[in-house]
Amino acid sequence: MGKYIAKRLLLLIPALIAVLIIVFALMRMTPGSAVDALVYKLTSAGIPADRASAEAMLGMDKPAVEQFFIWFGDLLRGDMGNSFFQSESVWNIIKTRMPVTLELGIMTLLISLCISIPCGLYCAARQDSVSDYSIRVVGVVMMSVPVFWIATLVLIYPALWWQYAPPTHYISFIESPAENLRMFLPPAILGALMQAGMELRMVRTVVLETMRQDYIRTAWAKGVGERTILFKHSLRNAMIPVVTGIGGALSMMIGGSVILENMFNIPGMGAQVVNSLDNRDYPVVQGCVLIFALFIMIVNLVVDIAYKWIDPRVELK
Repeated sequence: MGKYIAKRLLLLIPALIAVLIIVFALMRMTPGSAVDALVYKLTSAGIPADRASAEAMLGMDKPAVEQFFIWFGDLLRGDMGNSFFQSESVWNIIKTRMPVTLELGIMTLLISLCISIPCGLYCAARQDSVSDYSIRVVGVVMMSVPVFWIATLVLIYPALWWQYAPPTHYISFIESPAENLRMFLPPAILGALMQAGMELRMVRTVVLETMRQDYIRTAWAKGVGERTILFKHSLRNAMIPVVTGIGGALSMMIGGSVILENMFNIPGMGAQVVNSLDNRDYPVVQGCVLIFALFIMIVNLVVDIAYKWIDPRVELK
């Protein structure tokens, strides 16, 4: 196990370097540039500026390859650089917004699991019944409807009918748990419903496959109760595909928080990426994408390790 983890951690290095190169190149190929944005901001404030001085101010007066190696060298020293347009370092911006995104992502994941696992088990236990078909139809609808459309309805109609709107100013859970939940629950529930639609179908499928095994038939023949068979025998032995889906869902929720954070005015990393893209704030976008990539890689590693914990027969190579 130790050798496997060490090997996987070493493999993160070339993968992260590839991510760094890709995001750096894509940012430079994006229409518009940080230089134009800076010149516009300075001239709008009545400060004379030209492209040459703006390029020198941002460190973009050097060739792109040299800029990359300067940035890469700073990363190796633990310095992610400074924002072009915010008087703050990239790490401080990420450090402030990362807990917000993690709170939304974890809350979304927990709600989706509370929906998908019981519903998937129920559908497997009541295969081809009316309730099974009904839950599966609802699941297909949940995973098919665009989350931004549902979010728009959730924001518009309560405001029109009941003059209610979620809070627009972030308050941490420590300061006010009630206000924090008022802000985070609507987007978390919407994201969870979409994810639960996919997860419950997967739980149903893998549990049904497990319940067709010989040891399950033996348990039925011995008179073991349905609840024990579902939870102790079927679910435990069907957890590897479920854990895989959970890992993918967590990665997708963290990386895919852009839409919900922007629509509900949640100051997380997803909203920061959108704002930084609009402003062509290259260092912030590059830093956020790096953290997203590192998080997804670590989640995948944890999922692989969880396979061994769930089923000791699994060999990690």
